[in-house]
Amino acid sequence: MKIESNAISSLPRLYTQNRDNNQANNELKLETGFALPGHDSVEISEAAKRLAEGVSSRELPVGAIKHHSIRPFFTAEIDTSLEQLLKGKAPEVEEAVNYLISSNFVPDGSVANESKRAALLESGLSQAKFIADNYMTKGEAADFLATMDKIAAYAKTRTVDPKTGQASYIDIPRKPEGAPDDYVNIDSLMKKYDPESANKIAEILKDAVNGGSGAGFAEILREFNQKLAKNPQWSNSYRAENNHLNSVLNNTKIDNRFAGADTSDMATFLEDMNSKFQNTAFENKDFLTRNIEYFALILGKQI
Repeated sequence: MKIESNAISSLPRLYTQNRDNNQANNELKLETGFALPGHDSVEISEAAKRLAEGVSSRELPVGAIKHHSIRPFFTAEIDTSLEQLLKGKAPEVEEAVNYLISSNFVPDGSVANESKRAALLESGLSQAKFIADNYMTKGEAADFLATMDKIAAYAKTRTVDPKTGQASYIDIPRKPEGAPDDYVNIDSLMKKYDPESANKIAEILKDAVNGGSGAGFAEILREFNQKLAKNPQWSNSYRAENNHLNSVLNNTKIDNRFAGADTSDMATFLEDMNSKFQNTAFENKDFLTRNIEYFALILGKQI
């Protein structure tokens, strides 16, 4: 079993369990190294930025403002898959993928209407299919679409707190690339089963960031490791929950109303997709047409 703290990279944060089938008790030891960064997402309204500039999207033609899309980090597995699949591809292909993820799969809070978010997601899946069919080998295409399906499944877990309006997604299971299947994140366990120690760790790290010594960090981890050894059900529960979450990511099927669009070339694809958009119930379909037109512009199509 491998457990990791993602709190700060410069401090000790790994425990590993040395397994020996001939030993009744497993030996636990502390390791040091670089931690996997945490993943906290914040939705920032692009519409608010445009209002601050005194313009709205409807006043501007598609492509008048160029946006450099930053691909969010989901898991090491997803990130590595996309990096490998996009390696050697033209820059505009990677930019188009990043655009799809940030604008169609997990758009910011400027797209608040759930029906519109669902339509953008489904359109994004069709646009991903266009990329797979035109810029990838058969094997690459299968892997790419499987990865995009996982991101889409994650996107479908979005919920909004009716009181605060704050959006959230499932706490997606994360582990470093190559980590064993029984990997356990110590931060998650500590916050759930020993919040007092988790709060102490937070204070120590805050002090360390401000130039403090970080004294006491390793000792708290050792003490928690002892508690963990005495309470194996904590790790078992963690793994069971992660297995369920992984099942959600791997098995969620999305009914795509825009599936089957002709991807033989961009002009045909746009015509087919726009025809499908007209069959939706949205009174104003501009959000769909502008989205796919910008996708086409990224890939070099003049609108």
